[in-house]
Amino acid sequence: MNASELWHNALDEHNRKDYHEAHEIFEDLWLELDNRTEKDTVQTLAQADALAVHLETGNLRAAQRLMRQLPELVQTFPDTYRNVNLKKMKEWINSMIAQIPPFGEIKDISKKEPPKLIHS
Repeated sequence: MNASELWHNALDEHNRKDYHEAHEIFEDLWLELDNRTEKDTVQTLAQADALAVHLETGNLRAAQRLMRQLPELVQTFPDTYRNVNLKKMKEWINSMIAQIPPFGEIKDISKKEPPKLIHS
């Protein structure tokens, strides 16, 4: 599968709320890319979907581990990538960063589900 097919498959799985499968496909896409900026964008999406899986399953310690990497990745996360609007995803990631500390006790988490990824 080429990068374009992987991208579309990852979007489809994400938008169907199969975050585990989307995470896996985003990782496959990451391996296909050479550009560092693109790799960082796709890695952020893969980590966000992994976070959604951990929140779905109640694995909050694993969610906290992601909070050690996501804050740095989201700093360079673009508003669009491959004609997909990522603004709402960036807002969701920042919301999760604000709600889930990297260490210590986790209080109630709201809006656990990430937004759909829609073409702009």
